[in-house]
Amino acid sequence: MILNIRTTLEPHLLRLRVAVYGSGGAPSHHLALLALWGGTPEVIYAGEIVSGKLSEYDAVIFPGGGLAAMAGQLEPLGAKGMTALRCWVEAGGSYLGSCAGSCHPLRMSDAYNDAYPDAAAFQVCDVTPLNAAAGVWGLDSPGTGRIRVMPEPQPLFEGLAEPFEIVHYNGPLFPAIPGAAGRVLGSTDHFTPFEVSQGAVTGPTVLERALAQGARVAYHQRVGAGQVTVFGSHPEFGGGPLQLGWLPAVRLLSNALHLVRPGAVPAPPSATDVLSEGLLLEMRQSAAALESGLVRAASLKARLPASTPAFLGLLGPDLWDAALGEAQGLLASLKHWLEACPAGGTVCGLHLLDCAPKSGQDVGFMGARQLLGRAHEMVLKATDPSAEWPTFTGAYDQLATHPYHLLASSYLSACGMIAAAALQVTAFTSLNDLPFSLPIPLTSGD
Repeated sequence: MILNIRTTLEPHLLRLRVAVYGSGGAPSHHLALLALWGGTPEVIYAGEIVSGKLSEYDAVIFPGGGLAAMAGQLEPLGAKGMTALRCWVEAGGSYLGSCAGSCHPLRMSDAYNDAYPDAAAFQVCDVTPLNAAAGVWGLDSPGTGRIRVMPEPQPLFEGLAEPFEIVHYNGPLFPAIPGAAGRVLGSTDHFTPFEVSQGAVTGPTVLERALAQGARVAYHQRVGAGQVTVFGSHPEFGGGPLQLGWLPAVRLLSNALHLVRPGAVPAPPSATDVLSEGLLLEMRQSAAALESGLVRAASLKARLPASTPAFLGLLGPDLWDAALGEAQGLLASLKHWLEACPAGGTVCGLHLLDCAPKSGQDVGFMGARQLLGRAHEMVLKATDPSAEWPTFTGAYDQLATHPYHLLASSYLSACGMIAAAALQVTAFTSLNDLPFSLPIPLTSGD
């Protein structure tokens, strides 16, 4: 089953203004999809939410988390931002969230609320995740990778008649109550329970306990004149090692956007920025430097400790090879496009290529140029001969320092940053009707 990404949503999305939260998390997949579906990929920051800019939009999307997950998204918003979100939804706005972004409107554990008291101002949903916990994140992770889901006969699952796979990445699972949908059938060979990532399984896993309680992946609720639609999983992610190659589950996001009530018809993006040779040159240089860096990195696999955690159904060394190999293919495609793309023309959406991150962002939105630069810094740090390769005592030990995490382990690694840059080039070229093709199909099926 392969979804036609380019034609699913165009007529409806052209009537919507949709913003993607940029002050934390991983927004590149959502931005690429919005552009491919015919919309305008716009970014909104925490300060703009506080100042009332949400009134200009029909919907806002909060993506999966950054290094600090929910905390990294919540901190820039504070109580004022969370209150602004609540008021906007109650007045008719549509909130969509994935994984960490899905947690903000939920009723979380007491430990979570004690750690993040500002979150209470937007906890508008009548549901607590099955895997809510007393730990530092407020959730017990089910694990990472592809799980199988049974669709239900409702608009959110339009076009999904058979069980399908979706990527789950540590996020919440919902109890079988009104508003929750998409029953989890089980894991796949492309899934690693969190307990396995930790190094040992003693008793039932978090996923197994959730399955016994009828776990669901999605939750929808009307809130005042507006609505909240959240996915504990990642419909926007693809099934590969760098979350590329969209699965049929991406229909969940397109269907959620079909539920959004359009306001004033937005003006089409205008081509007012100039694509400079300097920008293209810098991106070419970063891509070339990254190619060399990944060749060095590949030779270091033997240094991975025996305790290296598994993710996405792959052992650490296998994920290392898969992520580095896919990233090298992406860089080759990016270099080809950067060399062929003519400078000097006027374009729209230049921010997708060149936009410095705001101060204090937990990953969040930045241009493809900055993503490649960040990836290069991570590769240099990881391949430094003096870099330490300590053993792991937990799945996310040294998330910002260990070469495994810096290079290959997740969508926040250097390879993940390269994938994000490729997605934003995809969004930019789609927006400007320019040719660009990834070495990985936009869609993949089973």
